[in-house]
Amino acid sequence: MELDASALKSKGFFQQVQKDAYSLRLCTSGGTISTGYLKKAMEIADTYGRGHIHVTTRQQIEIPHIPAANVAAVQQVLTDAKIRTFIGGPRVRTVVACLGAGVCKFGQIETGSLAQAIHDAYFGRELPAKLKIAITGCKNNCAKVEANDIGIRGADRGYLLYFGGCFGRETRVGRPFLPVLKDAGQVLSVLEHTVRFFADHATKGERLGKLIDRMGTEAFQKTLEGALAQAVR
Repeated sequence: MELDASALKSKGFFQQVQKDAYSLRLCTSGGTISTGYLKKAMEIADTYGRGHIHVTTRQQIEIPHIPAANVAAVQQVLTDAKIRTFIGGPRVRTVVACLGAGVCKFGQIETGSLAQAIHDAYFGRELPAKLKIAITGCKNNCAKVEANDIGIRGADRGYLLYFGGCFGRETRVGRPFLPVLKDAGQVLSVLEHTVRFFADHATKGERLGKLIDRMGTEAFQKTLEGALAQAVR
């Protein structure tokens, strides 16, 4: 039976240049995964692929060369192991993060728990276009946050946020619209209002940066200020 490549893409299976083979992309949050997770990925690669794994530029685990005939069996393995796959398309993508203050001597903020909180709240949410989020612990900017729709950088033991960046066929540098925030609760409130603004106003395929240009920076600034006011209450 011929597989529906489009439907499989939403479940983490991406058709390769070889029409009878798929690459499986697994979900990670902030680039941190358990050794048990890695062992299961290794088992899938050894059993159904060619025994190797690719790490994507957005910290995802990808297992290439899975024959189309084995896709159903791999899906069952994932279900049994409770492993989530990457979700593409017009949705909130997985959060990219460096190790942050918990490990790195330069880190200004703790990135892991923030990445997990954002992932739990938004990963896979349907939107008019893709929304990418990245977190970096300091000015070294290992996660290149300005190249994301929403970027969070550690600064002065607080959080400096960037909005509207993207990297790919078209490149934009995200811009800061707020001063350094000192509380993670403020960051989460700003994110909630930003995602809501994006969901309510963006057209199909319109990334956040282009939406801000079209709506005007004043409208977006007002949204952010409202988020901070609500966070203080």
